[in-house]
Amino acid sequence: MSSAATAEPGASRSAILEALRANEREHLRLRAGLVAFGPGQRLPGSYLLVGIDGGRVLLPGARVAEVALRVAFEPVPGGPAWLRGSFLWRGRPALAADLGARLGGAACSARDAMLVVLDGEPTVALLVDQVHRLVEHPLLADSAEGAGLAARLFLGSCSVEAETIPLLAPEVLERDAREAG
Repeated sequence: MSSAATAEPGASRSAILEALRANEREHLRLRAGLVAFGPGQRLPGSYLLVGIDGGRVLLPGARVAEVALRVAFEPVPGGPAWLRGSFLWRGRPALAADLGARLGGAACSARDAMLVVLDGEPTVALLVDQVHRLVEHPLLADSAEGAGLAARLFLGSCSVEAETIPLLAPEVLERDAREAG
């Protein structure tokens, strides 16, 4: 085997690790930006309101590539319970993450569940109970402060229809799926 062939996997591993670090820095920058915005300010853009395990979550609309019906998944050997499996999306391999289970709730078991396919790399689709609607320019309620899973997976929360709804950080879920898959 040539030295170029053996260096390539190491180089790609380094590139992946650097991309992961860059994603984490971007996540921290976005959280800091939301704190600077302050409660009561309107966030720019559209956000997808989805239902999971009896609750609701907002996803940045700019990160949604497609909303699709649930499909069959191939299990990922050794993957966590929230990583439901892999499937092909438009000819590309994709991973399905059960959003409710990932957030510590009940797994999505409904046959009419939906997949929210994210536009990142690798392709990750979030399995959700329902897709409610788009929300334009939601009102920021607070930022995700503190420690633990919630602070890591959420950018903050918004007020929608007099309810405080968490705003998901999809890049963190993408990283978790990539590491688990």
